[in-house]
Amino acid sequence: MNTRLLILGLNILVVSLLLVVYGVLVSDNGLVGVAVSLGIVGGVLVVYSTTPQDPSIMALTSYSEILVNATTSALEDLDLLEPSICAIRRADLTLLVYSKTPCPVEVDPGLGFTSGSPYLAIPVKTPIELTESSSEPVVTQLERNLVTLLVDEYSACRSVRVEEEGGFIRVYITGLAETLRQYCERPVDPYALLVLALASSILGARCIRLVDKKATPDGLLLVLGVEQVGEKT
Repeated sequence: MNTRLLILGLNILVVSLLLVVYGVLVSDNGLVGVAVSLGIVGGVLVVYSTTPQDPSIMALTSYSEILVNATTSALEDLDLLEPSICAIRRADLTLLVYSKTPCPVEVDPGLGFTSGSPYLAIPVKTPIELTESSSEPVVTQLERNLVTLLVDEYSACRSVRVEEEGGFIRVYITGLAETLRQYCERPVDPYALLVLALASSILGARCIRLVDKKATPDGLLLVLGVEQVGEKT
């Protein structure tokens, strides 16, 4: 069981219920719609938190389909279909944050507001047990661990290459799995979220922002910006 996802899902369900009640009382249909969408997301997280974690492409595809459909509805109601996406490092916890504010670091798990705009922050664990080496550059470590995660464990692509250029980290993912390729143009993209979660742990940065995402002839290019670098935790 993923305890963090369970707690987050329950919290979202409670918040959505309160929003539904308030929306009904003030006759605000828009607020009720947001609350219902959030309730769906909370329910998905609760269900997924209690299911065995099967590291396979079918399990990843199934989870992606459920999460994409539910979360996209919530993001639409929150006007976050074209959000800024980043990974915030908090001790042993990583938050994947959707917001209109680039990399808001003062956020809590779940739904909230920062700089007058809503955000959705999902807590995640490191997707795999990391293998690190003090003699290797962190970019090399990131590439090796991404290969382990995306190629070896999930069979989500054919290869991964990581380069550092102009202060940014460029992640080239080639040979995308056909079952996951359809999500690359959606706000909830499993490739981007897995890369951000793993990069947050490997690079030890407080904030890693998805600066750009481009489709290539044979895959996907993700450009990451590392901001407010701190010590690894």
